Amino acid sequence: MRKYIAIPVYSEGAAQSIAFRTHREMRYSMPSSSFIDEYSQALWARSFAQRAKPFMTSSGTVNHILDVLRYRGAQKYNDRIYQRREAKRLGIRDPLVRPSLLARMRDQPLTPQTFRYDRAIGVEIECMKPVGKEVEVPIWARAKGDGSIRQAPNTEGVEYAILIKRSELEHRLYKFCGLISDHRVNTSCGLHVHIDCRGRTEDDVRKIAKKMTAWMIALREFVPESRRNNTDYAALSFSETNRYRAVNFTAFRKYKTLEIRLHSGTVDYTKIIAWIRLVELLFVINGKPKGGAEGVAALSQLPLTEYERSYWLKRHQQLNPGHYNSSTPSTETE
Repeated sequence: MRKYIAIPVYSEGAAQSIAFRTHREMRYSMPSSSFIDEYSQALWARSFAQRAKPFMTSSGTVNHILDVLRYRGAQKYNDRIYQRREAKRLGIRDPLVRPSLLARMRDQPLTPQTFRYDRAIGVEIECMKPVGKEVEVPIWARAKGDGSIRQAPNTEGVEYAILIKRSELEHRLYKFCGLISDHRVNTSCGLHVHIDCRGRTEDDVRKIAKKMTAWMIALREFVPESRRNNTDYAALSFSETNRYRAVNFTAFRKYKTLEIRLHSGTVDYTKIIAWIRLVELLFVINGKPKGGAEGVAALSQLPLTEYERSYWLKRHQQLNPGHYNSSTPSTETE
């Protein structure tokens, strides 16, 4: 139980000095750093008495104020001991210890505006970590639980949110993927990419979101079947109020970003960086797919490098084996 020391008996003058301690809206309370010795207390008491002299009606003011300061100092000390014990009992941070700069930065929201990158890319990786494993994430990343993930045996659902300066994306993302290389994914996991939209108006971002939705529909064959018609978390339609869309427009109002939620969960660096680059291209390209093209036909309309084009064609073949199993006889055997 909280304990206090006995309050000393004050004379009329000491009581009056306490009553007028808010003179001129200034509280003449002794700083905690001054509770060093009797000499320091006496100096401060004399200073207090001199400032409060117009309100004093009895002698011996300095000694009475000194008694008050001793009492307040002991009470403040007891209060601090109590606060620290309570913090230790509850398992929380010591309230009397100022957190470090690193700790304060970790408490900041992970948004482009907070970190003030000139251009940022956000990535959310939903996956499952081995039970009991703790990943020491960098300052530009956060880890939290995710109840939407169907956990496999001996695993825990986790979502890693990372925000990286675009010029440092490749090597930082590669290192981060190395940290979680032993994590697993299933069809309940997703990969979300946030494109920085600071400096753009809401109308501009709305037009971009509608354009990218059209491209997501055209390129849905480049993601697994579990994500193509996933109306629970990544529906292929535009909405200004529902965030569970392949292109989440509502993220702009909250984070000043445009969120792309179509891709399936993965911890593989090659897949993540390829998807980010494709999303960035769709973000800046003018117009929607021509002629209602879909799949490989829509991909051919994009100005991709040879490596990127070959990667996505190979990916298409892996995800759509039925398109490549032809029953047409070969002309070479006829």
